[in-house]
Amino acid sequence: MSTRAKDLLAKVISDAERELKLLGFRKTKSVFVCPLGDHAFGWLGFNTATQRSDGRVGINPVVGVRHERIERMVEEFLGESESRFGPTLSTAVGYLMPEGRYLEWLFESAPFDYQSQCRRMVKAVEVYGIPFMKANSALEGILRDLEQLRFSSRDTAIYRLPIAHLLAGKTGLAVSYVNKQMKELGDRNDLAARQYKLFASRLLQEASLK
Repeated sequence: MSTRAKDLLAKVISDAERELKLLGFRKTKSVFVCPLGDHAFGWLGFNTATQRSDGRVGINPVVGVRHERIERMVEEFLGESESRFGPTLSTAVGYLMPEGRYLEWLFESAPFDYQSQCRRMVKAVEVYGIPFMKANSALEGILRDLEQLRFSSRDTAIYRLPIAHLLAGKTGLAVSYVNKQMKELGDRNDLAARQYKLFASRLLQEASLK
């Protein structure tokens, strides 16, 4: 990243942070969160493109929901000592807008009015991202989204769905789901398989206490 792009990005993020605070967000690690209640947080991250051929800086806001109990249990069962503060569900804000596609806000140095562009980007988060967060913050809604792989991928859902079942009091579904994944893994011994087997053993132990 060039010094010019780095400085511009820092200015844009600083301006965005100031606008987001007015909406109830606070910065933690490299993302922004706001409380939604019932163990859920609204989650906002900025994917950035700083190596564009035109010299501009691009930002793609990604909005999501972090269910604290789900994510803490994933981290615990995987033996992770430090939280990465990732989302449980997420999507690029452009897909929530009328355009329904990937959108990138572009910024360049003065005389371009990057501050107004920043406000437009944050406004999109307010108008489309925050309602998405609120609509997907309840545990039962998160569970349905994970089951349908909405706003998630299979690689993340295989960890979060059984925990959501556990937290919803559906222990049998959690156990059968994990056992099915273990059966599909079979004798695999690669890193991903070992990681899931560790997760599964700890989840099944937790389920046995229910």
